[in-house]
Amino acid sequence: METADQPVHPAGRRTARPGVLIAVLVIALAVTAAVVLTGHGRDHGGAGAGGPADKGAPGAGSDQESADQGSAGFGSTDPDATARLHADAADLLVLEGVSGRVRITADASAHTVSGTYHRPDGGTARVRGVVDDAAGLRTLTLVCGTDTGDDVGGDTAGSCDGDLNLTVPEKTGLRLRQTSGETLLEGLGGRLTVNVASDRLTAHALHPSHADFAVTSSSADLGFSAAPDTLAVVTTSASTAVRLPVPAGDAYAVTTSATSADVQVKVPNRDGAAHRVALTVHSGSLAVLPA
Repeated sequence: METADQPVHPAGRRTARPGVLIAVLVIALAVTAAVVLTGHGRDHGGAGAGGPADKGAPGAGSDQESADQGSAGFGSTDPDATARLHADAADLLVLEGVSGRVRITADASAHTVSGTYHRPDGGTARVRGVVDDAAGLRTLTLVCGTDTGDDVGGDTAGSCDGDLNLTVPEKTGLRLRQTSGETLLEGLGGRLTVNVASDRLTAHALHPSHADFAVTSSSADLGFSAAPDTLAVVTTSASTAVRLPVPAGDAYAVTTSATSADVQVKVPNRDGAAHRVALTVHSGSLAVLPA
């Protein structure tokens, strides 16, 4: 009996069975899907948790937002109402319109901005960092939120109403506007612009070259570990103490403008001194004391 000729394959290779090809294809697709699902497990540039690309996934963000913002912060929607954040170092940290308890500590060994944001009311804590490199100054603005929608902050964007605890590199500058609560600043060496109202402000071991403080209806105790080149303090209905180091033979050029206020300057005051201090006081009291 004659048989049909069988195809001959080089080097004795056998024709692959269709079932084997299908199995291999299924495995390959599964591996690809796993890579896609796990590839966004961490946000290296972007938004707080719960954004459009990571709804319900703590600490995640979208690639597009990462590309737009550079290395910004990220937050989480943990059940304990605490968002953890981390961002590359910046020349300037901006916090606008915060309230509650704010603590910012400089660490000489830190190379990033890190910390936590906690909401005492039990709501979901949400925070993201927005980076701006305009004019060669890398600025990191932290934006908090109090809603649970996709847009971090929603109508209350920028209002960090809770406990905000940050660690920053020593030379990071700070622009802070706090509307109420309690503020603690420790060891900061970058330029400072601080505006507080209805707040208790305490600062230790500050050593910036330039600093501006505006204190309204508050109490403030500002301690410096190095003499600033320029310092401006404007107070309204406030009780303020400024503590300045006085190296041997050194002095400050202090100018004062006061209305219905008690102002005491107990550091050496000499016109033309290299360190300039401008005091503007509207009611209340202000004392400049040796540190």
